[in-house]
Amino acid sequence: MIQEPMRSMLKQLIGITDEDMDRLSPGVQRMLSAAPQVMGHKIIAEVIDSKYCAAGVKVGDKVVIGPGGGTVNAEESTCPLCIGLLAPLMPHVYLVWERLVEGLDSNEMISPYGECHDTGLEHGGLGKVHFKVYTEKVG
Repeated sequence: MIQEPMRSMLKQLIGITDEDMDRLSPGVQRMLSAAPQVMGHKIIAEVIDSKYCAAGVKVGDKVVIGPGGGTVNAEESTCPLCIGLLAPLMPHVYLVWERLVEGLDSNEMISPYGECHDTGLEHGGLGKVHFKVYTEKVG
């Protein structure tokens, strides 16, 4: 069960009703109850390899998520917002949240690496971008 003040904040932020809040899955309720741990971190996907990327994504570019939420921090991000890179990043965001909720080190994932959806020249596509996901504490 989600406690105050989180309930009030969610009502104001997204307009959820008490009835719908009580219907949230146990996993989502656990995540919302652990909001301070999640909100205390931002998630960074840093490009470690890029070849023939049509969106202009380059090595060293970063997509910064959060802190806490699943929104891109456009002010801190240096990477073009390519949907082919953002979509495969989302499972990594869920893994980071899971680790934070469980009180684990979010920078000790088994595999922090991902790649864009383009299959690359060798497999019928054009470009290919690889990234590494890590977190930084906020404040």
